[in-house]
Order: sequence, then C-alpha cells, then structure tokens
Amino acid sequence: MTKLPILQSNDLIDLVAPASRCSDRQLEALKDMLCSWGLRVRIHPAIFGDDLLCANHDIERFQQLRDALYAADSKAIICVRGGYGATRIIPYLEQIPAPEKPKLFVGMSDITCLHLYMQQAWQWSTLHSGVAPDKFSPESLAQLRKILLGELNFLSYPLIPMNNLAKKAAALQGKIVGGNLTLVQASIGTSWVLHGRGQFIFLEEVSERGYRLDRMLEHLRQAGLFSGAQAIILGDFTGGLEPDGSSLVDEVLLRFAHNIPIPVLRLRGVGHDYISHPLPLNMRTQLNLGEGSAIKIELAN
Repeated sequence: MTKLPILQSNDLIDLVAPASRCSDRQLEALKDMLCSWGLRVRIHPAIFGDDLLCANHDIERFQQLRDALYAADSKAIICVRGGYGATRIIPYLEQIPAPEKPKLFVGMSDITCLHLYMQQAWQWSTLHSGVAPDKFSPESLAQLRKILLGELNFLSYPLIPMNNLAKKAAALQGKIVGGNLTLVQASIGTSWVLHGRGQFIFLEEVSERGYRLDRMLEHLRQAGLFSGAQAIILGDFTGGLEPDGSSLVDEVLLRFAHNIPIPVLRLRGVGHDYISHPLPLNMRTQLNLGEGSAIKIELAN
C-alpha cells in the first residue's frame, strides 16, 4: 500500500485510453480543464486508432500505458474513459516489472481491472474517479482537483446502513478495494481477481437491470470474493430500468444486504451519476458502523 502521490503546479500528466475512446471534443475539454488547474498535459499523437471495439489496438494501448508508467518526467496517469477493453492489455502488463516509483493513477468503470492489477501486483494506491467535464458535476471535479493537488488531508463520506450488522456501532480499520461490479466479476479466475479478505469491498454499476445485478452479486458470493471481507460498500447503481419503466435495483440490493452475513452500507454519490465523488482505493481507511456511519480515508503523506 502506498500513499497517493501529490501533484504540484506545472507537473506533467499523461492522458491515456486503455479501454474505449472518447470524442476529440471531450479529450480537448479534459486537457483544458487540467491545464486550468496549473498542470501540463501530454497526449500521445496516436492515442486513438482504428480498432473494432477499443480506442486502439491492444498492443498500442498497452505500449502507451507502459510508456506513461515508466516516463520519468510525468507524475500522473489519467484514463480518458472507461467503456471496454482494459482487461485485454493486462496480459501485457504481467510481462513487465513494476515501475520503480508509484504514480497517481486515475480512472473508473472499465478501468477497475487496472486498479485491481496495480493494487495487487504492485501494491499501489489508486484513485477511482470520473474525469469528463461534460459528464460529471463541477463539484465532483473540484474535489478531484483538491485530491490531485494535495489540498485535503482526508476524505470523509457518510454511509447508510443496509442491514442489521451495519447498524451495530463499531470502528473498523481496513482499505477500500473494488470498483465496477461487472469488472470485479470479470476478475474471477484471473491473476487480478479481487482480494477482499479483511477489506472494505466497494461496488458500483450502471445500466444493469435488477436480475443481472442479482446474478453478478450471487456469482461473487459463490466464488468466495466476499469471504472474510469486513464490509461491503454499495455505491451508485445508475439506470437499469425494466422494460415497463420500473426498477428492481434497490430491492435487489436490499435483499442482497439482508442475506449476507457482512455489514453492507450504501455510499451515495460515487459511481456513474452526474455527482460522482472521487474514491481513493487501497489506502488506510476507517469505517464507522452504526449511527453516523461514515468512511474516513487518510490522504496526507
């Protein structure tokens, strides 16, 4: 486990696209936002290529990420989008040694697999966060800026207990691991499978109907990913409406919470919604159960 590296004015950031591409307009808006924060931005001239599903061919996306990881002149790596395809470059990452110095690595959604790999293979702390100015609220992005530039000593978010175990007063110490539910499920059977024992497992999802969420959560349970976890934190589960416009999402999550012998809590405002607060992963965290449930994550070096 490492601390998140802190950026300073004029530090260089590499923008990469390990999964899907964003539009040229979105890429330029992200660059402009980061530059307005006093940071310098580098974008590979071939960041986007001609691939069937992803931002570029697997080897190109890997090489650009590898170069950013090893670049001595940059301090952070920000993924321009999730989408699909990051899992396809992990076999390449497995062939290279860990960078000598940890970097600030930012992304979410499909990027969950890279968070898991870097945390477990390299013991890095990473930052689960959206970055697109046209998709996430100014308040969410302002909080991201404060974290990047070291203006916060800690983060604290309120939680909502979802089962009786979460309502019993207790103070737990651990780390938050996880991310997008689909990608956590995809980790099963791989070298980067989520290790949740003794940790706080965070999950969020977008555009998945109730029965699909139930199937994924049940798969994780039967595969043993929840075994030994101290708590499960459910972020935003956005969309997922039934054909008639109704939703079973909240009922599915509540039933899951009631049927698992682990404290389960809800964390609003972390996921794919317009309000999407950054969430540091694999860092020292205190989780308070019971009345006034909350997480407090240490950021200061």
